Amino acid sequence: MSKSLQIPVMLEQVISGLNIKSGDSVIDATIGGAGHAKALLDAIGPDGRLLGIDWDKDAVERSRTALNEYKERAIIKQGNYTEIKKIAYEYGFSTANAILLDLGISRDQLKDPSRGFAINSNGPLDMRFSDQAETTAQEIVNTWPEKSLEKIFTEYGEERHAARVAHIIIAARKHGPIDTTRELADVVVRGVRARGRQRVHPATRVFQALRIATNRELENLQQALPDIVDLLSKNGRMAAITFHSLEDRIVKFFFRGLARAEDPTITLVNKHVIKPEREEILSNRASRSAKLRIIEKIT
Repeated sequence: MSKSLQIPVMLEQVISGLNIKSGDSVIDATIGGAGHAKALLDAIGPDGRLLGIDWDKDAVERSRTALNEYKERAIIKQGNYTEIKKIAYEYGFSTANAILLDLGISRDQLKDPSRGFAINSNGPLDMRFSDQAETTAQEIVNTWPEKSLEKIFTEYGEERHAARVAHIIIAARKHGPIDTTRELADVVVRGVRARGRQRVHPATRVFQALRIATNRELENLQQALPDIVDLLSKNGRMAAITFHSLEDRIVKFFFRGLARAEDPTITLVNKHVIKPEREEILSNRASRSAKLRIIEKIT
C-alpha cells in the first residue's frame, strides 16, 4: 500500500482547538491518511491513546502503516462513523477527551480512477467510500427514476440545470447503461450545454450529488452527531471539518441547538466558523472550502 497523498487541513487549528493534554483518549472518526491522527498522538504523549476509524479499507491500511511507530497506542478500525459508539465501547473508549470528524473526500480516493470519484480520469462509476456500502453511483444513474435524479441533483448538488440533466440521463441510458465517469461527464456536459472555457467542470455538482447519495453522507452525519457528543467526557471537545454548505449547515444548526437549549450540554468554542489561512490555501487548494467548528461539552 502506497503512502497517503492526503494533506491534513487546518492541522494547527485542530490541535490547538481540541485542547488536548498528555494522557488523553482521543478518537479520529475519519482517519483518512492519518495526518491529523499523527499530530494528535504526538500531543497526547506516551500515556495517551487514539482510536482511528475509517469506512475505507485502503485508508485503514495506510493509517496502520503510517502509525506503526505508535504501536498499541494507535488502534485503527474499519467502520462507518455512524458506528462510533459501538466501536469506541468495543476498544475501551467509554468516553473521549477529544473527537475529530473530518468530512472531506481524500486525495487518495480522488487520484484512484477505480474509485470513480474523479471527473477528469476515466473509471467505473462507483463512488463508494467503502466496499461495505450497498449502492454504487452506477446503480443510481441507471435505475433511479427521473424525478429522483432531479431531486438529488437539486438538493445535494445545488445544480440549476438539475431537471435537464436528469432528463438527458434517462434518454442516454435507453441506448445502454452509463458505466464510467467519462460517459457520465459527457452526458452531463450535453445536458448543461456548457459553452467556452469553464473554471469548474460542468459535471462537478452532479458528481457531488451522486457521491453524497451513494454514501448517504448527510443522513450519516445527522445520525452520528448525537452519539459523538454523547461520547465526549465533561470538558471534552469535538472538532468538525466540513467541505460544502450542506454538511456545514447540519453541523452548525446541531451545535447551535445544543448550545442554546434551556439546559445546554455544550458551548461553542468558536462563535464564528474557522477557515484556512491564505498560505494554506495556496499550498493546498483542497483546503479552500474547508470550515472548522469546535464545541466543548459542559455536562
